[in-house]
Amino acid sequence: MKTMKLIGSATLMLALVVSVNTQAQPKTSFNVEDPMKRNTVTFKSMAPLEDIIGTSNEISGTLEFDPAKPEAGGSGMLSVPVASLDTGIPLRDEHLANDQWLDAGKYADITFKIVEVKDVKAVKVNDEAKTFDVVAVGDFSLRGKTKRMEVPARITWLKETEVTKARQPGDLLAARATFDVKLADFGVTGPAGMDLIGSKVGESVTIEFSVVASSASAK
Repeated sequence: MKTMKLIGSATLMLALVVSVNTQAQPKTSFNVEDPMKRNTVTFKSMAPLEDIIGTSNEISGTLEFDPAKPEAGGSGMLSVPVASLDTGIPLRDEHLANDQWLDAGKYADITFKIVEVKDVKAVKVNDEAKTFDVVAVGDFSLRGKTKRMEVPARITWLKETEVTKARQPGDLLAARATFDVKLADFGVTGPAGMDLIGSKVGESVTIEFSVVASSASAK
């Protein structure tokens, strides 16, 4: 009887150990901030009277992803200061940041909080690089309003090598995506009575981002 109890206890302990070891492990954290400011976000507004293209290289945040277990998904946060948006015309940049447009004084940052990474599909995988097409589900916040969005993206994990270290130390995670944002969803209407939305500013803008994040700088 004692032998049976000992066997039963040992079996229970083994089961607990296996359970702990097979639980989801922490994903690798990658820091988006690049001292050389090579990461970019671009917005494009197309309207009958004017096309506007703006960029920023001041992207901060982190991405969480485990290239060894891509099916586990991921998460993250990306943030861009409104004041950093550059359309090539300083006066237009001032207008863009004022309270009639994006109101940088009250809502300093545009953010995308990624809460889930789903529909992960391998594109190319080897020991030193793994590329996946994914859908990033997250909360996009602009001018004090937030909307849940699903954004198709392509991510590539790169193992640290002499070549990648020329960019940044550590393993790297490159992420690229393009999606549309409807200005009315975020209360962006422009100056009252001027009807600029639809004539000089597109009702929707296309946002593209391309970032390379480092596991080393996230430690």
